[in-house]
Amino acid sequence: MRTADLALETLTLEDVDWAQRVAISVPMHTAMRLADETAAHIKSRRPRLPVAFYGLYAGLGSVTVDARLEGEYEPGLLDWAAGETAGRHRHLGRSEFHVPDRAGLPRIDRYARLESRGSTVLAGAVEASHGCRHRCRHCPIPAIYDGRMRIVPRDTVLADIDNLVAAGAGHITFGDADFLNAPAHSLSLLEQAHSRHPGITFDATIKVEHILDHRHLWSRLAGLNLMFVVSAFESVDERTLSILDKGHTVADMAEAIGLTRGAGVHIRPTWLPFLPWTTPQDVADVFEFIDRHGLTGVTDPVQMAIKLLIPRGSLLVTHPEVTPYLTTYDTAALTWRWVFADQEIAVLHKELETIAASASDCGQEAALTLNEMREAVSAISGRDLPVIRDDVAPGPRLSESWFCCAEPTEGQSVSIQIGPR
Repeated sequence: MRTADLALETLTLEDVDWAQRVAISVPMHTAMRLADETAAHIKSRRPRLPVAFYGLYAGLGSVTVDARLEGEYEPGLLDWAAGETAGRHRHLGRSEFHVPDRAGLPRIDRYARLESRGSTVLAGAVEASHGCRHRCRHCPIPAIYDGRMRIVPRDTVLADIDNLVAAGAGHITFGDADFLNAPAHSLSLLEQAHSRHPGITFDATIKVEHILDHRHLWSRLAGLNLMFVVSAFESVDERTLSILDKGHTVADMAEAIGLTRGAGVHIRPTWLPFLPWTTPQDVADVFEFIDRHGLTGVTDPVQMAIKLLIPRGSLLVTHPEVTPYLTTYDTAALTWRWVFADQEIAVLHKELETIAASASDCGQEAALTLNEMREAVSAISGRDLPVIRDDVAPGPRLSESWFCCAEPTEGQSVSIQIGPR
């Protein structure tokens, strides 16, 4: 078996000519977009070579492939790799999990790192669970799991962490949709991982709702070296939060900030500023919330340019607040196209998107980028927004700041190609 991580490596002509089957991982929107390009390259060279997509977005994609394995894909992927036919297969039942074998992947020092207080630490990623108990309407996970979740056995996760630490990782990020979907499991796992490796730190993604529901755990989590938590705030518009079925209010978000900070855990909110009904005032409100709650040091600028993606099967497709704005389904972009109610906001979105992509490509400081964005928002909204201070110490973060719900950049698309070794 050969592996190629197309975020870091090039799939070679030799690889394609050698292969008897090719399976491409598609855990998020950007990956699926790039997988379509990769599969098209492969099929143009070897039309009869079996190709499979596996992962959350496997059921999407515009290129014809031989198998699409969704949900708990591991058993089906092994069977397909052994020669079985699969077509489209969605498995949501319980599976046997093995410890991941990363031997064929690039060294860990080529991946994202933890950046904190001017230093960097090698980071590894694991999952304690798959799926999610919640059904936030804009999230792609409910379209597949429909409120189900599956636990990865504790010993499997711990062995994976052991291997990553042995490879040099000093920080572990939990890639679960929500780390507190199963709080007893997650807490036990974190305690044992901390006991084995007292010096390593952690981060996780946790809903505002769960941050508040499990408020008694935060001092304990901090003591186990949970350094920061990512939480999907999305909007400061109550109507939007209701349409998305987020399960929290703006007041809840403010409380979650105070609760985590009080325990010594940094919080990194994620945002979804651009939806069909968004106005320039709504975006200005997000900037003011960020300033009021001291979030500039933990805000990735790309977050301020993210536009709602509505993949096929999304729970938003039939929502009465959304359907008036839908136009057609774009098979290449893997999303329903929709129009803004306010054309001024369309201009603002394009401007912020351009600023974010340019700043990301050249490694510009976040405060400078946010200030450029603030000026654009102020100009269109007519609001005198607070200047983003450049002396605010950035909170701990991973060095990779592009997010699953963002469109791939032009640079990412260009990097996906088949070439000589």
